[in-house]
Amino acid sequence: MLSQGASDKDISLKNPQEQPTDTVSFISWSPNPLNPMFATSSWDSQVRIYNLNPNSSTLAQKACFDAESPCLSVKWSLDEKKLFTGCIDGSIKVLDAETRDSNVIGFHEEPVKSVYCLEKQNALLTISYDKTIRFWDPRQAEHVAGFKLDYRPFCSDLIYPYLAIGLSEAKVLLLNLDEIQTVLGAGTPKYLDSPLKVGTQLTSIRFFPGLKGIGISGNDGRCNVSRIERLSDGGFYLDNIMTFKAQKLEEGDRRELYQVNTIGFHPNRRGDFCYTAGSEGKMYYWDIQRKSKTAEFDFKGAPVSQAEIDPSGKFMAYALGYDWARGIGRYMSSGCRVCVHVLQNKELEYACPGVLERDYPFKY
Repeated sequence: MLSQGASDKDISLKNPQEQPTDTVSFISWSPNPLNPMFATSSWDSQVRIYNLNPNSSTLAQKACFDAESPCLSVKWSLDEKKLFTGCIDGSIKVLDAETRDSNVIGFHEEPVKSVYCLEKQNALLTISYDKTIRFWDPRQAEHVAGFKLDYRPFCSDLIYPYLAIGLSEAKVLLLNLDEIQTVLGAGTPKYLDSPLKVGTQLTSIRFFPGLKGIGISGNDGRCNVSRIERLSDGGFYLDNIMTFKAQKLEEGDRRELYQVNTIGFHPNRRGDFCYTAGSEGKMYYWDIQRKSKTAEFDFKGAPVSQAEIDPSGKFMAYALGYDWARGIGRYMSSGCRVCVHVLQNKELEYACPGVLERDYPFKY
């Protein structure tokens, strides 16, 4: 297994004033792989845009927006001209990356956990702790459609047309947005039981590239990777590949599991390369095909709150900062940092030797 040090070898911000002053809640890369920049939302009520220059290995802040409320999510528009963010006060805001203007699109009754831009429909999709999914036309003050969930949403992912939501009571909801009218017409959506079972609060959920599978993580240190099967009645079934303890500490007689804050996949590897990061301050790479850990990154106890690989598959942006998973008694004021790790060929080759980008490691 490859072992790496902390972020001292990665690309970091030279100006400390450009670092977030509170924990980063979400990282969103620009959709254009030829323009490596990303946005972060954070608990200090700021949305920041960072530019990465691969040639000079430098990272710098391009813009900063004051959302006037802690932000839980941020997403780019396809043309990279706008950012959409969901806030603790229930507001949904649109931020103009060129003019630096910001406007409120609408409100939920409780904090907005997730926001997604539906380009083909010229619409916005938001998911809130008020147990609602709403669709918005950015030109209107009220949402144009929506429906109520039976459980509180904790995490989500969208690769159009599929939407995945991790919910309370270890429930999972998979939706095909092209069939949303059929789903709404049938009444209550069909919820799935999470492979992590009741008792685990879901913290992150991500689709495989190609929508053939899904990864789910929990607050008890465990993750699950499953294939997505479509049933004859239009519903979904999760076919288990593996459940594993991702974030754990084993020192002598000490055994401790830590919250997994994020699970994700390499955009060009079709689900065989997986990464997880969590509260104990470590990130791991996993070979799902061989069911083994292949690389470890140690951030010296600083929790990894978010991590995201860019569309080209060359860079991973990650954020360090206390995530409150261990409560106020273990609060650590080590500060918040945003860094970029350049993915090395040896890291990918070691994980999945001989697997080409076009290959699928599983029989779907």
